[in-house]
Amino acid sequence: MDQKGNVLLIIFAAFLVIALIPILLSSLFWQFKILAQIILVFMIYSTVRGFMGPGYITIVISAILVYFMVFKYFEIVLGLYVFQFLLGLQFLSVIIWGLGTRLRGY
Repeated sequence: MDQKGNVLLIIFAAFLVIALIPILLSSLFWQFKILAQIILVFMIYSTVRGFMGPGYITIVISAILVYFMVFKYFEIVLGLYVFQFLLGLQFLSVIIWGLGTRLRGY
């Protein structure tokens, strides 16, 4: 049996589970959902302020983004935020390692 490539599938499955944990926690515990929403609001405001600078336009753009990203599409944005957080922790290097083990010829 040729078992090459299973490492990559295990890595993707682990990433999917890690990305789904905050979404499940936010649907089960309202305290976690409020905490995640507060973190996302501060993240959105600090990102917009970094690009636009302080001013009224920053508050308007932040309010629009907060409405859509925190209140309307919260589960999607939370999953993407976890993905971005894992990429910041060099999770992508594990995926590249898994691809290297799959593509290596023996």
